[in-house]
Amino acid sequence: MIRLIYILIISFMVADSTEIYDDFYFGGWPVNSNKDDIVGSNLIPDCDKSQKESLCECVSDQDCESGKCFSSPRVGRYCLQGDGTIFPRFVLQDQFREKVDLYDFAGQDKLIIIDLSTSWCQPCRDLSSWLANDDLSITRNRNWKKEYDIIKDLVLNNEIYFINIMLQDSYRDPASIETLEDWYQMYPSENIPVLADSDGTILNWLRPTGYPTVILLNDKMEVVEFSIRGWHGAFDYISKLDWKNKSKL
Repeated sequence: MIRLIYILIISFMVADSTEIYDDFYFGGWPVNSNKDDIVGSNLIPDCDKSQKESLCECVSDQDCESGKCFSSPRVGRYCLQGDGTIFPRFVLQDQFREKVDLYDFAGQDKLIIIDLSTSWCQPCRDLSSWLANDDLSITRNRNWKKEYDIIKDLVLNNEIYFINIMLQDSYRDPASIETLEDWYQMYPSENIPVLADSDGTILNWLRPTGYPTVILLNDKMEVVEFSIRGWHGAFDYISKLDWKNKSKL
């Protein structure tokens, strides 16, 4: 009940917020004064180049800048995003109804976890409950590794950023502000922004094949580990780093 009252108060306070804040966010997210210097990937790719950009049709790996021509049963063969691909500049609404520029998380000397989730996905719920409520259900998942346990401490200690982007609600409709508020009520964490891909732009660019899908970026918004399904690549990378040595990025 206390959490519900808190959310209602916050919603009232920022219900009419439509601005992107240059100096602060209500949620306490970082602000990057140099974000305009980052040139992100095109949402509409240039497919006329000899080395094609992400999402262009391809025949073989040699056709793609990333060196990865992916065969999708849904959309055919296309160039997959790869290591070094610069994440596009997305501006999404958060659980406090503010518009958040993802490039504000760049330039902070921290790795950035992008967690693509849905309300109907049970592993997504388990992962968020582990981070917010210390629920150990996710650690009993057959795809979980004990080495991943360090990730929660890194998130809670603000050593890495964890950004939860909601793609769909429990009815598999595009996520809305109500989706975020419900999620934040169940899994409250002051360290984790919960953002809504309400128009499906991120869904169309990333094309995940399962949930959760976890992608790892460095502080230049470059892809370090890309996936269209699961957490393995990103979490394996993070858990193998020497976190006592700060030369991580």
